[in-house]
Amino acid sequence: MRLDPDVDRERKEAALKALQSVSKKARLFVSMPAVEGITPRMLMQDSRATTFDAGEFLPRRHGIFRLDEIGLSCLDHVGLYGDGVFEGLLIHSGRIFLAREHVDRLWRSASRIALNVPYRPIELTMRILETARQVELGPEDRGYIRLVVTRGIGDLGINPAKCIGVTVYALVSTIHIYPQSIYDTGIALGCARRVRQPDESILDPTVKSNNYLNNVLALMEGTADTDYMEAIILTRDGFVAECTVDNLFLVRRRPGWETDPSKILLETPRKEYCLNGITRALVLRFAKEFGFEINDRADLLPMDFIGKEREVFMTGTAAGIVPVVKITDHAVADGRPGPITGRFQEQLAAAMDSEEFGLPVNATEAQAQEYLLSPGILNHAEVEEQFA
Repeated sequence: MRLDPDVDRERKEAALKALQSVSKKARLFVSMPAVEGITPRMLMQDSRATTFDAGEFLPRRHGIFRLDEIGLSCLDHVGLYGDGVFEGLLIHSGRIFLAREHVDRLWRSASRIALNVPYRPIELTMRILETARQVELGPEDRGYIRLVVTRGIGDLGINPAKCIGVTVYALVSTIHIYPQSIYDTGIALGCARRVRQPDESILDPTVKSNNYLNNVLALMEGTADTDYMEAIILTRDGFVAECTVDNLFLVRRRPGWETDPSKILLETPRKEYCLNGITRALVLRFAKEFGFEINDRADLLPMDFIGKEREVFMTGTAAGIVPVVKITDHAVADGRPGPITGRFQEQLAAAMDSEEFGLPVNATEAQAQEYLLSPGILNHAEVEEQFA
């Protein structure tokens, strides 16, 4: 599909403006092995970075920089092959929302692809906090952390055994995935029919990896020739897996739902077919507290989301909870966000404002260690087991 040149220019100008907004306040923590002639010079300067002993083959250098001061090596396997894992974390009211759960999932993802993180969780968390403290966030800013662990620098072959040590970086800036109006009026979704969600035998969707080409192609297919911003991706058997970057929920309002919460049925695709989202797990917890019936299904079809007395919404760390009012030109119920979706949005907002749901950016090492070792508000494994 070729865009009209004027439309393409407008999109590029909007993208440039957004990019400049992100980079203006951004700070980047970078950590990689020290190799003369390969490691960026800024990392090798003692005035800008320090050596960290992680017991590796090569000494490790790390520091905090502006975006225009440093970059990743062109030999890093995350750029060559998408070989790495990542997390996205929100900063709200001076706290990193559900930081513990994101750190835990990063380690789980890394373990599943045999990637060793060269820091203990508390060590990496303190580097993240130090970086976040250097970013001045205004009251209207939505702070965001992109935490990435890559296979690191290696030769141009695919063999990870030839990588000399992992790269770790954490970008702290602001993020705005969707315009604010979307949360009030809802979003329309396309649907990718040809590009399908890979299963565990191909690329485990439960691992939050940097290999997102399949998601990109699904988004391009599902939104082609439309102004849609997201799309549903299907399993290879044609059932709903998730959206390309968000989890998906269906609310069925059965007779008597206005007074009896058990008449509300919340359905979502099974965890085997989607990223086990942290916001997804939090919504499942909310639903249990509300007294709703919960069902995760492997056989949801796109048409199941269309009909009377239904609500649909997406969830994600950066997106939050987004009402869905149309799917492939078909209205969801009356085409407006529903009251149950609004209730979940309010509950999420309350959780984000609560001190118990986050790690303060100005936390000391002792406070951060206590936070990471505590049982936590959201035990991801227990939530998944309970609703499997």
